[in-house]
Order: sequence, then structure tokens, then C-alpha cells
Amino acid sequence: MSNNFESTNSKIDKLRKLMSEKGIDVYIVPTSDPHGFGYVDEAYKTIKYLCGFTGSDSTLIVTLNEAALFVDGRYHIQADIETENTCINVYKVGCKDVLNYLEYLKKHVKEGDTVAFDGKVVMRKNFEEFSKNINAAFEYEFDLISEIKRENIEPDAKEIIILSDEITGENSDKKLAKLREKLKQKGADAVFFSSLDDICYLFNIRGRDIIYSTVAFSYAYITEESATLYLKKNAINEKTVNHFAKIGVNVADYDEILKELFKLKGKKILVDKQYTSCYFYKALGVGNELLEVNNYELVTKYIKNETEQNLFRKYAVYDAVAMIEYIVHIKDLIANGYEIDETDAADILKLFRSKMPDFYSLSFGSICAYAENAAIVHYSPKKETAKKLSNKGFLLVDSGSHYMGATTDITRTIALGELSEEERVAYTVVLKGNLKLMGAVFLKGTRCENLDILARESLWKLGLDYRHGTGHGIGSFLSVHEGPIRIATKIRDDNKQPELTPGMVLSDEPGYYADSCYGIRHETELLCVKKFDTEYGEYYGFEPLSLVPFEKDVICFELFTHEEFDILKHYYNLIREKVMPHLSENGKKWLDYNTNFVD
Repeated sequence: MSNNFESTNSKIDKLRKLMSEKGIDVYIVPTSDPHGFGYVDEAYKTIKYLCGFTGSDSTLIVTLNEAALFVDGRYHIQADIETENTCINVYKVGCKDVLNYLEYLKKHVKEGDTVAFDGKVVMRKNFEEFSKNINAAFEYEFDLISEIKRENIEPDAKEIIILSDEITGENSDKKLAKLREKLKQKGADAVFFSSLDDICYLFNIRGRDIIYSTVAFSYAYITEESATLYLKKNAINEKTVNHFAKIGVNVADYDEILKELFKLKGKKILVDKQYTSCYFYKALGVGNELLEVNNYELVTKYIKNETEQNLFRKYAVYDAVAMIEYIVHIKDLIANGYEIDETDAADILKLFRSKMPDFYSLSFGSICAYAENAAIVHYSPKKETAKKLSNKGFLLVDSGSHYMGATTDITRTIALGELSEEERVAYTVVLKGNLKLMGAVFLKGTRCENLDILARESLWKLGLDYRHGTGHGIGSFLSVHEGPIRIATKIRDDNKQPELTPGMVLSDEPGYYADSCYGIRHETELLCVKKFDTEYGEYYGFEPLSLVPFEKDVICFELFTHEEFDILKHYYNLIREKVMPHLSENGKKWLDYNTNFVD
């Protein structure tokens, strides 16, 4: 049992008592912070506090009769394990006949019910989604969790760093000038930013306020004449203030933002509802006209400039060296009988990564999942339950780094010894999908969702699939999951994708997960590049950035098409050229063995 029965049930009972006292029928708890950021500081991990579930994306709905936790396919197994023997009912979204949280609310909320939540951490867009077609009273000034917590931890803030043009490729002056042109085009007086990575990109700053992220807690309000950057006091010093004063940016106290917003009157303000909390949306709307916008229309950080692209290429080599030397080392430890577990494997990987030039931090907590644990898509090893590695089966390693100029994300499934034929076939079929997407050529105007079938087709032909997206955007020394890019089967009308454009960096990560047996994922970073022109227009494709080969002895080459083999050959020639000179002798031997068959 991974969760404490009395603790979870007691907390839910306390929450229901408060709900009854305040006349609340339904209470919604999101996985979110005041900025709608994808990675949440410990202070805002409310679902983890209530029920022990540690996944990065979920929604908890508590009624007077049920506590329902909604998770997608990445967390189906994990949620069962972490809420075992508690009052939490897990809703595995994506499975047949299972309601998602919006459908659940429509089914269970009755006319006249009161639905409450903390408006500081629920984004306006989410509120509009779940309140639509529900005839209930909605209250968003109830932070009930703070009333039952023994202590409320304030998020920490650290000093920011200011990036040079050699890293960003464009100074903040130019970025603000482009933004102001877009304000004019949209007939707006100002724009409000709450999204942390957009702010850090726009002002060329980075921080360490959230683990595995490079962001600083901040807000920004920008007009044609002025720009104000709101930072935590700990992040501000004289050097910072002087730097921004030179480019006409005011630096103000983060905690004063709400008061300042209420002072605005008679303005047309651009707001992205996906990253603006209900509290701030209300404050901005008092005496002003709010114009809806997608931040990515204003801040095109997802299209990397030439400087950023070259830094991705540079640090891809370092990242490959770290991964290859790590794989060689882990295989050697296991072959020589050393006893290590999944957490040891993650610690060793961090050591290899941290030795690379310009390493800043890990870009997320490394997933080192052995054997059946790899079937848990976002498995996080813990020392007390970590599985010991042995000389058979797969070790799935999903990891990445922030370097001073680029962010990496790579998954390789490592064979530690004896494998079944089923495992080798599954490894190969997933690899076929990875290569098909890597080798895609497509006409200008193609969107991410148009390419998803390339990664899944080989699995679908066998009646198999994976319950997560195929790819996501990756930031330039920013968030490892960067919007709005998303390769997935489901087309979301509420979150339309921009066209694939040269300069985009995204992941290519099909997988297959056999419950209670093994898991396989092959993830490669890709850079969208122009390929050629014809009478039909411009054609684009991908340049692979993750330069780590797959394992020759695991691949069933008889399942490959000629085209797939050619893609692999081209990829391996690139790896040998870029990475081979930087490896140790053992690393060179491993790389040569796994790639020399394509010569």
C-alpha cells in the first residue's frame, strides 16, 4: 500500500466538512499554479497533498459522496498504485465508457448546486470549459485546502540571470518592438502575461524558482509606451533594475500585481485565458475591455532563430556523449554483478549529465524504469520501492538537461541482457514509428496532428497503441514541454495548432507498454527544416537532434522496409560524424558496434 489510508480519507472528510459548512456541493481541485505553468511548485501540489497522487496532470473532484481523480493514459497505473486502499476513485480517461472530468460534472452537478474552487489556480479557459451547459452557482473564492493544511509553504524565489544575445539571438528591445507592432495590429492598448516561459523568453531572463525549470515567478504588463516586469523581491537586485532601466522596462514587486491591475481603467487588454487565472481575469475586466488572444500569436518562442538552432545542435552533441557513456557504464555495472536499483541508475545519469559543458540543470526528473515499472509511462523511482536491475529485460531511460542555450529530452530503451522475442518485436515496431516520423517530408501548411499516424501506423496494424501524445514542443533553455506544438491523435478544436515551420523543435516519442511486463519508448528531438521547393510549394522535414543510436542486437531488421532502413542509415551516419570524436574508447566501441552495419 503506497498511500496512508487514514491520512487521505481524513483529509477528504475534513474537506467535505468545510464544504457542508459553506454550502458547497462540488469542489474542484486542479493540478495548477497561478500561472497555468506545466510544472508545479511543491506549494501548489494540492492533489498530492490530498491523496498522494504525484502525477503532473490530473483533476480531483470532491462531492459529498465521491472523491473522483481524473487521469489520462500516462498515469492509469500510477494513479491506481498511489491511491490504493483510499476513498479515491480513479477515472482512467481514454478508456472505453470512462467519463472525463467535464462529462462527469455535466452528469453529476444538479440545477441549483454550488460548485467551488480556488480561482487563484484555476485558469479562466478551464472555468469556461467546465461551467458551460451547467446550471449551477460557481464560487471561486474558496481556497479550502489552505484551511485544512497544517502549514502553507510559500514558493521560494531565487535571483534571476539575464541572458546575452549570444544565447538568445535577439535582444529584449527587438522582441518588445515586435510585440508592440502586434498590439497595434490587434487594436489593443496593452497585453497582460502570466505565462512564465513567455515572460522569460520576452525579457531574456531565466531562473530556478521551480525544480527542473528555468523560469522565474513573474508577471508582465506591456503597452505601446511602457513595460512592467513583476518579480519576486528575492529575484531583484540593483544590477537587474539597472539593466532593465536601460531598455525602458520597469521592475516591480510580484506581490503588488493584483493591486496594480485593479487600477487600470478604459484599456483594451489582450489576455490568453489559458494562462490567466479567474482572479486576474476578474481584476483585469473591471473597467477594461478584454480581448482574447493566444500568447503564441504574440510571442513566437516556439520558432527558434538561427542562433537558437545552432545551440540546439551544439548541445545535442554533449547530450549524446552523456547518454552513450552512461549506457556503456550501466551495461558494464550489470555485466559485472554490481547491485544497483532504479534510483541509483537515475543518480548515475545525473552525474554523467552534470559533467557536460554549460550544464544548468536536469530538464525534468529522470525516469529510470526497469522491467514492469516501465509500463508506468511517467514512472518516478523512489528509494524505498525501487526495483533492482539485473542482466535481463529492458531499462527505459527518459531524461534531459537544460544547457545555457538549449533544452534536451531523449528516451532510449536499454537492453540489460536476455530478451524475449516479443520484447524484440515490440522494440522494433516502436522504432519503425520513430523512424517514419523522423524521415517525414511534408508540404508547407501541414500541422502537427497530420503527422501522428506515421508514428502509430506500425502499432495500429497489430491492434496496439500508446496512451500518450507522440510529440511536444521543446524550449530554448526553457520548458521541456513547450506549447503550442503537440503531435497527437486527437484534434483539439479548443487548442488549434500553428503550421509546422522551420525552426520548431519537437519530440518524436512513440511507445508501447505491456502492463505488468515491460515498457518501450524511443524519443528523439527533431528540428523542423526546409527540404526543397517544387511547383507545388515548399517542402519541409526534420533534422534529428538526439544523436544516440538504438541497439543493433535488439532490432528485428526483417520487419524493416527499405525506406526505414535508409532513414536509419542516414541518421547513424550523422551520429558517427558528430559524436564519435568526443567519446571515450569504450564509448567509441559501443557506438561503432551499434552503427557500423549501415556502412
